[in-house]
Amino acid sequence: MKKYLFLTGSLILSLGLYAQQKEATYKNGTDSLAFNNDKVVFSITGFAGLSTTQAGEGSYEQIDNYLLIRTSDFSGPKSACQIVEGTVKDSCMVKVTGPDNYPLPQVLVEARSNSGKVLAGKVTGNDGIAWFNGTEKISEFTVSAMGYDAIAVNHTQGKNYLVSLIMNDIIENCIVVLGLRTVDDETISLLLLSDDFKEGKNLAADLQKLEKKVRKRNLLEKRLKKVYVPYTRK
Repeated sequence: MKKYLFLTGSLILSLGLYAQQKEATYKNGTDSLAFNNDKVVFSITGFAGLSTTQAGEGSYEQIDNYLLIRTSDFSGPKSACQIVEGTVKDSCMVKVTGPDNYPLPQVLVEARSNSGKVLAGKVTGNDGIAWFNGTEKISEFTVSAMGYDAIAVNHTQGKNYLVSLIMNDIIENCIVVLGLRTVDDETISLLLLSDDFKEGKNLAADLQKLEKKVRKRNLLEKRLKKVYVPYTRK
């Protein structure tokens, strides 16, 4: 009898938490997790790096104390590239600017082959520019810097590239796993377990194994409070 009561209680708590999150927004400073029916949008700092914010959106499901977010294409600002005509066919320029259009120095630009092999790596100078010569075998450029949304650009001979990097690490088309605990009616606790989770045959066991591995690193959970949006009569 006690076993059935325990199972019933667990089910009620699970359903209550699920219902609570159908339309809810939780925040703490710049960190946020917003549920809107079957979608969720998140922006969380401090897990990937001290100055890095990871953001994304997509569908979700909750399995016990795990929140699985299947991220889709991000609808917010993302890094972008403008392709312009070059002056020399066997070399090209990659110029990188930030959100304010000022040149970004110390940005890593890698030239890659069709197979993804790195053919050359350059770091932008104070003018935000990296030059590449002998570009016949280059298939794409990847542009990345800590705290910015990385971008990959397909290469075409005779073209130059003007890349605008946006702040934040945007996660798309991956499964994000968050450890999720309810502290009280107003507060949840989050721990990022993976930003690129690969589902196996035994999902429950894989999630437990993942959490055990991550908690060995003694990462601090983040507590977010529910935010109430005032009702406006239409």
